[in-house]
Amino acid sequence: MFTASFLALFPVMNPVGNGFIVNSFLGGLDTDSRRRYAKRITINALMVGIGSLALGHIVLLLFGLAVPVIQIAGGILIGKTGLDLLSGSDAILSEDKEQVDSVNPANLEIRLFYPITFPISIGLGSISVIFTLMATAVGDNILHTAVNYAVIGLVIFLLCIILFVFLTQGDRITGRISANGNVIINKMVAFITFCIGLQIFFNGIGKAFHITVL
Repeated sequence: MFTASFLALFPVMNPVGNGFIVNSFLGGLDTDSRRRYAKRITINALMVGIGSLALGHIVLLLFGLAVPVIQIAGGILIGKTGLDLLSGSDAILSEDKEQVDSVNPANLEIRLFYPITFPISIGLGSISVIFTLMATAVGDNILHTAVNYAVIGLVIFLLCIILFVFLTQGDRITGRISANGNVIINKMVAFITFCIGLQIFFNGIGKAFHITVL
């Protein structure tokens, strides 16, 4: 269960690639401030992930939603995010950095949860995968189910730790890379994000219509 959950969540939550993107919002901060904001973003992402795991069944039942529908919607949103990053100018993320450098911390506070934590650090695609894992975590008995849920929660925690590391060390990593190198990395991350969105979308289509798409 651990391996399956990690392999399913890692490319969607993408703590490495998203760490590079979020790093643009934290540019110009001193080490202590960066670490403080990184900790808050990580805690927010962890709360969203664990909250989705804990309340997933209630949400699905309350709104009458099926997991394939969540996958289709999440895939569209992730794909759109990746496409926006791909079609935008190469200076989009550097412009965000300049905005953070030139404004007071209050503006960063406003953006801390949306869009920095959600949907950049953890979005609907991650939630749809968590819901899918949650649906497959039901075991033969309550103990088996509880263990599976705990394993999924552990995976979410580990991915958030990876995100925290990249957020706190982002300035050092990007500092070793040229401006053109940062643009290339951002475009690669955007393309992978777009592809992940398409895969989640088609997986949802396949489950909704009981066909093999991929």
